[in-house]
Amino acid sequence: MLKKDLGFYSVFCIASGAMISSGLFVLPGLAFNIAGAGIVASYFIAVTIMIPSMFSNAELATAMPKSGGDYFFIGRSLGPLFGTIAGLLDWLAIALKASFALIGISSLITLIIPGISPFLFKSIALFFCILFTLLNLLSVKEASRIQNFLVTGLLILMNYDVLLLNEMT
Repeated sequence: MLKKDLGFYSVFCIASGAMISSGLFVLPGLAFNIAGAGIVASYFIAVTIMIPSMFSNAELATAMPKSGGDYFFIGRSLGPLFGTIAGLLDWLAIALKASFALIGISSLITLIIPGISPFLFKSIALFFCILFTLLNLLSVKEASRIQNFLVTGLLILMNYDVLLLNEMT
């Protein structure tokens, strides 16, 4: 059985880092171009749809406190075939979310360095993909330490920005 070495803050930073990176900085800009002000309703609908799933996962994690997440829960309840399908779909969802975040990082670089070529743009995304892959292969504990640092810094910068905006008004 896998050991659970990550503490509450590490798990919080991993989850919120993934949510903040693409869900707060990348996705709203893209969605606003399509939906305009309807983005607020879109986020509200998405949150409403996720509430039953969130409660179900919390209940399952409490009832079956083992490593494996959806793969373990579905494998135990519906059998190994469905557990494997769920595990592969989870992996695909995480891979697509990571690639979306990498494109967001590359887009940020294009704002810092205007006129960057598409090849360099893709090279930057590939570099960060390899860097994060190597970091995760090193160990999840080491990756969580870096994630803790990054998310803590990000939260400090976001709060500082809010305080700065309040002083300006």
